[in-house]
Amino acid sequence: MAAEKFGCRPSQMVGLRDPVLALDFDLAAAARLLNVERAAAMAMTEGFDGNAPGQKSRSVYW
Repeated sequence: MAAEKFGCRPSQMVGLRDPVLALDFDLAAAARLLNVERAAAMAMTEGFDGNAPGQKSRSVYW
């Protein structure tokens, strides 16, 4: 995912040559990227629940 976004693996960007360390770094970069994108998506949808302001939401119990 991170490699797709930036066109190369994050470990290549910082020059890591050890394959195990490179994999760990790539996975950490992908996890961080997911967290940043999730936070941005949550910020965009914050407060949006489909109801107009001042309108009570209706709970449905199945």
